[in-house]
Amino acid sequence: MKLNEMKYILDESVSMLWRRKAANLISVIIMGLSLLILIVFLMVTLNITGFIDKTSKETRMYVYLNDGVSESDSRDIQLKLLSETGVEEVVFISREEAMEDFRETLGENNELLDALDFNPLPDSYRLKLKEGFVTSAIMKAISERVESWEGIEEVRFGKRWFEKGEKLVRNFFIIDIVLGLIVFLSVVFVISNTVRLTISNSRETIDILKLVGATNKYIEIPFMIEGAMQGVVSSLLAVGLLGVIHWFARGYIQDLVFIRLDAIALFVFLCALLGAVGSFAALRRFLKS
Repeated sequence: MKLNEMKYILDESVSMLWRRKAANLISVIIMGLSLLILIVFLMVTLNITGFIDKTSKETRMYVYLNDGVSESDSRDIQLKLLSETGVEEVVFISREEAMEDFRETLGENNELLDALDFNPLPDSYRLKLKEGFVTSAIMKAISERVESWEGIEEVRFGKRWFEKGEKLVRNFFIIDIVLGLIVFLSVVFVISNTVRLTISNSRETIDILKLVGATNKYIEIPFMIEGAMQGVVSSLLAVGLLGVIHWFARGYIQDLVFIRLDAIALFVFLCALLGAVGSFAALRRFLKS
């Protein structure tokens, strides 16, 4: 394509935007509000997923030792625990430290512990698993192996709670995928119809261009650029409104995470592409008629 042809197409795209500024403004607002629903859904999903990951990373296993385990045997147990597949960290917690933590947990009611003649809590080890190994199946397998060792009283990791949590997470992701698909298709439907209406309002212009001998390429490209620009502006509008929602929501949820900059850039690009493709698809129908 020659330089003067490119200049003509760009000039025509800008003039088309200016001539139909009221219609374009309405289209951008409709598309922006539709995209806002999608991007809010994405931010909610991002924060829930982040919370699940954070909870998973904070999960610990506790290995309780029998009374009378010698210091050397305890160190041997620690080395064996570190050699277990998936174990990242093993921290020793003495019975005195466990009692102190228990006192802090009880708070004002810790005076009840003063009635005890001895410390009933055992020495223990706190295990942190590597990323990707925090599953009920892996933790159950480690628990069963470790409990068979000499000197081990019990291994705990909240098995029942953890299995219920995994089930809830699986159900969440299934529901999230279904709802995400519904929201995405709804947004695409709204945007495609908005673009189609914009093209319909330009039917007379398209007919005139065809009569004077303009090729399909010269007709399509300005409208595709216009659609892409509408996609960019409407996506930025949606991101701006999301920023306002995030600012207000931070007053109630302090750790609420905003969408990353690279994800926003990808979102804007995809919206521009959607606008251009929507314009192209709508134009094809008119050019064939």
